[in-house]
Amino acid sequence: MDALFAPVAPLQKSLDYHLERHNLLASNVAHVETPGFKPRDLRRVDDTFPATFAVALERTSSAHMASPAGSAAPMAGRVFHDLSAGRGRDNNYVSLDREASKVAANHIRYDVVSAIVSAELRQLAYAANDSR
Repeated sequence: MDALFAPVAPLQKSLDYHLERHNLLASNVAHVETPGFKPRDLRRVDDTFPATFAVALERTSSAHMASPAGSAAPMAGRVFHDLSAGRGRDNNYVSLDREASKVAANHIRYDVVSAIVSAELRQLAYAANDSR
């Protein structure tokens, strides 16, 4: 049964990434007036090495980051402070224009991946209904 949904699995990771990034970017917009706030963004983590070679990274210390919710799945991205907009008078680094453009671009990417997932699932439903 897992092989049936194999084409959708990587797309699910992409949807999760874009949803998580949207939440961070929306938080940045909400803090546009907060003195000293540093906006955060999400960087994709390339997980092709473990998938390609079927190896898992070993936690050699309890201080190392664990996978979310105890799962063995790699994280979709890494949070970092994006200070590229520059500091304002109140030490706030949020640029509303910059964050709004990031939200819009992220939304478009999410919509594209969502449309691809919908098409894949429609094809599976079509096949499951004996092409009717």
